[in-house]
Amino acid sequence: MTSLCCCLAAVFFLVQRQAQVEFSRLENIILAQRDDLKGDISGLLFKTRALAALVVHSDGHVADFDDVARYLAHTRSTDVLALAPAGVISHVYPLKGHEALLGMNLLDSPYGEASVAAHDHNGISVFGPLQLPDGTTALVGILPVFLKDDAHQGQFWGTAFIALGFPQLLDVANLGLIEKQGLSYDILSFDRHTEEWRPIAASAHPFDEDAPHLNMPLQIFDANWQFRISYNQPWHGFFENWFYIFSAVLLSLLLASLAQKNRHLAEAHCRLEEMVYNDTLTGTLNRRGLFHTMATRGADWQDEKIVLYYLDLDRFKDINDTYGHNAGDRVLQHFAAVIQSVAPQGSVFARMGGDEFILVLFSTDTDMQMTAGLDRAAATLARGLPHEGLAEPILFSVGRAGYPESGKTLDELLSRADRAMYLDKERRRRHTRQVARQS
Repeated sequence: MTSLCCCLAAVFFLVQRQAQVEFSRLENIILAQRDDLKGDISGLLFKTRALAALVVHSDGHVADFDDVARYLAHTRSTDVLALAPAGVISHVYPLKGHEALLGMNLLDSPYGEASVAAHDHNGISVFGPLQLPDGTTALVGILPVFLKDDAHQGQFWGTAFIALGFPQLLDVANLGLIEKQGLSYDILSFDRHTEEWRPIAASAHPFDEDAPHLNMPLQIFDANWQFRISYNQPWHGFFENWFYIFSAVLLSLLLASLAQKNRHLAEAHCRLEEMVYNDTLTGTLNRRGLFHTMATRGADWQDEKIVLYYLDLDRFKDINDTYGHNAGDRVLQHFAAVIQSVAPQGSVFARMGGDEFILVLFSTDTDMQMTAGLDRAAATLARGLPHEGLAEPILFSVGRAGYPESGKTLDELLSRADRAMYLDKERRRRHTRQVARQS
């Protein structure tokens, strides 16, 4: 009788523990996939900030649009980039196949609410997925652009526009990994007009609300999504789960042994193979992404001259302390967008962490162009973000190292450029102190 009670207690414990393990596994997977999805889509939508920086830098006169858009659209998930002075689209890239977008009035429904909200903020508004006049289905991002008038007040110039092909946009997050693990998912979007949730994407196997599942809110700027994930069938429907439980009971009634087996199963189930190479905040590569990209190119870049720039924001800690970390995040996002807008096509841009960034050029022919581009970026950043309450200039220091004269490996180039950047930062500090003493 005692043995039977122990067996029943062990079975109950294992059933309960197995359910906890499966839910823990679901939670780990959905958190990782949600963060990947949010980071990848947000990074693509941030390209509108580079377009907005182009307009602000040219004081409202659209110049070099095709060149900048061609560089920004260098991804399979970016379908269309556009600018809309006064809300009417006048510049489209690529134009072929999307001619119907020309003259499209973004002040009309459903985009008009973004322009109305533009008077209160200049964040990115997200719409869709919906069908565009050119017949494509896309997730649309719209960013209002402001220019200073003579009184230094922000005046609405128009909008920057991006359309991301849907559902192929979801390929960037590799959601197929979920199905390979015997799971199903669906993504719901909240329709602001009907105030209802509508499905916008799903796995081949339908999502099962009766099976163990988890719902996770997914906020992409002002768009509200729900990301749901479930097993293809209840966990107790898997023969191997029951086999494990009863085999463990028959082999031993010792809960320690059973718990050890359970931990092994949990570890086997919780491994994720996909690596994340993007910085969620700025949409650029992160440190791991930089080294992965350089390693992927292998010996190719070692057969040509390259130039590596080490960029570091000045007084970034003071900005965080004075204006708060949200303002600091916006400064990092704005800085990354501006630098990318002046970087030549084919370059590699990454955030190393904190306020440190790396830009790699693969041809010395573009080195002089990049020097001029950094001057333009410095002029744009010096205006700060007055419409977001940060009027002081955004300053940065730069260090440069070239291959092969400055180093033969990526680590050597990073070290040399880092030292050069600190010398530049120190020169700036000495200059500031001299000016202060003279005044």
